Amino acid sequence: MTAFNSLTVENFVAFQKRLEWGPHASLNVIIGENDTGKTHLLKLLYSMARAIEDYGRKKAGPEPRELSELLAHKLRWAFLPQKMELGRLVTRGSGNRLGANLCWNTGGHLKFAFGKDTTTKIVEIDTNRLSDLEGSKASFLPPKEILSIFDAIVATRETVEIAAFDDTYYDLVQDYRQPPTSGNLQVNIKKALLHLENVTGGGEVEMEMEKDGNIVFRRGKEVFNMHQTAEGIKKIGILSRLMRNRRLTPAGGCMLFVDEPEVNLHPKAIVLFAEMLHEFAQSGIQVYLTTHSYFLLKRLEQLAREKNTDYSLLDLRKQDGAGVTGTVSKLADGLPQNPIVEESLRLFDRDVQLDLAD
Repeated sequence: MTAFNSLTVENFVAFQKRLEWGPHASLNVIIGENDTGKTHLLKLLYSMARAIEDYGRKKAGPEPRELSELLAHKLRWAFLPQKMELGRLVTRGSGNRLGANLCWNTGGHLKFAFGKDTTTKIVEIDTNRLSDLEGSKASFLPPKEILSIFDAIVATRETVEIAAFDDTYYDLVQDYRQPPTSGNLQVNIKKALLHLENVTGGGEVEMEMEKDGNIVFRRGKEVFNMHQTAEGIKKIGILSRLMRNRRLTPAGGCMLFVDEPEVNLHPKAIVLFAEMLHEFAQSGIQVYLTTHSYFLLKRLEQLAREKNTDYSLLDLRKQDGAGVTGTVSKLADGLPQNPIVEESLRLFDRDVQLDLAD
């Protein structure tokens, strides 16, 4: 199955120097302290993947569009740079040019570059074997859930087109709108749904199309509107919908990008969420996520070791005068020392000191 294999970026926001990230795996975790560019990398990958998806879908239609146009639009609306200018994504400095090169495992690539004076168009772009990704789908789950602000996202983008919500939110609204389909689900997807049901207590988030599209949480005979529903359950409900409407499916190639999945989740739910992401990766969906959670990171490491999988960890660190650099390791080899583990150990040491003082 075609999957992303490596990403190289240079002069891209926090990444002043060249960052070479590869090889990618079926599940890829990005960690780092605040302001190290974790979400930037996630959004960049997503923008490239979604532009490729849109290009493949539109090229046979009545109004085909160039990949460069679709990519420029997606980058602008995913990042919402100042004045909506692409050049604002270039690392500040004299003569800098942003460069990005995404490769996949069949020898294909998407490479582009632009300078700090670029506004809305990408001129320098090169591709190879785009057809290998035909039929692929990319979905992005941002930290904030969309269900309680669903109407606001639609209104600001479809009625007045103002930059109140970036494309990770608007695209997710579009994906959520697709109705569920019938048919059997792949075994690992069924397991992922089971993990979600364990978090929600068997409840389900539903869009009531016959009632003006209201979104509710239904558990047994009880029905709750979105403002009565916990944030974590709403996030779970979104993923459930994407599985049931076949947005998240191994068929044709699929990528899931999740930014800090632990937000608004209890530690027990975080562990279940990690197991769900593992099922996605095992089914053939390529997963990318950022996290600050020791619970999530530790459970993914355990699963990688138990199943001897290729799960990858990118550890981003700030370097004096050199921007952000990254180190890649395999979770199956155990957790390397990193700020998340170090802080957990520091708190444990503090407990020991307090116990000795008693």
